[in-house]
Amino acid sequence: MFTRNIAIRIGYTFSIGCLILAVVSSPARAHEVDQYTVPEDEVFADLGDYFNEYFINAIKEGVRRANRRIDIALGGDGSQFDHEDRRYGSGALRTYDTSTRGQSLGYLYSNDAVAHYVRKSIPDAVTLIEGLERELHTDKMKEKYPGKVVAYHPSDFDCVYAKAHFPLDPRSLFRLWRSSSIKANGVYLGTDKIGHFVDMGYHYYKVYDRLRDQKGFSERKAMFGAAHAFDTGIMSETSVLGYATAGAYSNADMTSNYVGCLFYRNMTQPVRLKGQVRPPIVVRSGDYWKLNDHVLGEPDFFSWFISDHYDEALNPSHYERGMQKSMRKAITDRCDNLMRWYAPEGEDRQPAGYFRGRMYELATYYNSDYNHSRKFDELINLDDICEAEGK
Repeated sequence: MFTRNIAIRIGYTFSIGCLILAVVSSPARAHEVDQYTVPEDEVFADLGDYFNEYFINAIKEGVRRANRRIDIALGGDGSQFDHEDRRYGSGALRTYDTSTRGQSLGYLYSNDAVAHYVRKSIPDAVTLIEGLERELHTDKMKEKYPGKVVAYHPSDFDCVYAKAHFPLDPRSLFRLWRSSSIKANGVYLGTDKIGHFVDMGYHYYKVYDRLRDQKGFSERKAMFGAAHAFDTGIMSETSVLGYATAGAYSNADMTSNYVGCLFYRNMTQPVRLKGQVRPPIVVRSGDYWKLNDHVLGEPDFFSWFISDHYDEALNPSHYERGMQKSMRKAITDRCDNLMRWYAPEGEDRQPAGYFRGRMYELATYYNSDYNHSRKFDELINLDDICEAEGK
């Protein structure tokens, strides 16, 4: 029986290995974060200012690109909107031509156009995440936030996922693409969430836009459709973005996808963020676009797009059956550290029921369905496992 089970496991890992190796060099590559292994007696730097600047600059670049096309469509040459800064571009502006004359002003004055050019001003998800991983671990960033942890991930041997997979399971290779834990606007998250926000958020937005414009769906139905458009298929949490590469369905990833959609919608439209209606990011100024006054006037503008939903310890992932036991043990071994880590100032731990309550609260985005797994009985809740072990 033992030999037969081993053979089945090897056959299983070989089959999914074929799928994984086929996508390992593509933008579909998974980056996983371990938010259960925390640095003891350390304080994280809050990178809210860093991401605020990053995304405002990216929006500025997208607006510049859109305005250049508008100028050409109006009969100009677009040169008044040329500049040499390529930091937020992907190289697409190295050459200019007159093909943009074919773009109608109707399109260029649409939310879809602004969202498109903002998206083109940010690198693809893999490049973005790996760029963050390089930059956040530099001496320059450490000097900017002296005495604090800028970004953290444990060694492969200390990682909570170290023993999560069968030894021959090719998904173990994906530990090579690790995301660091960071803090922004008081929220602990992985750098992978920024990639999901930017990339999958735009895919969600395109589905939303199509359902609204072509199908005539209401805003609520279109958002529901966008959230559930990737339930199955290779680019979903049930496949390459989740179970197939990490053995997990990340509810935190699903939220960052959903809020990323709201980000692109918010370019020229008001949207509801954290339960409040927020004004458009970009508005018309004569023939061209400009950033709305509140974007530069709020030092924490981007904080509206970050919430505790991104924290995988508070909004836990659903792990496949074969990982449940090992993950529960690994997290149980970290209970003491986690309870201290999430304790309010001056306390040893959160009150009983805190993590259980947050798990249910974060299962929707302020009462909106973002496609949470809803498998509450199988989610690893810190209250349940730490109380069970008396920790």
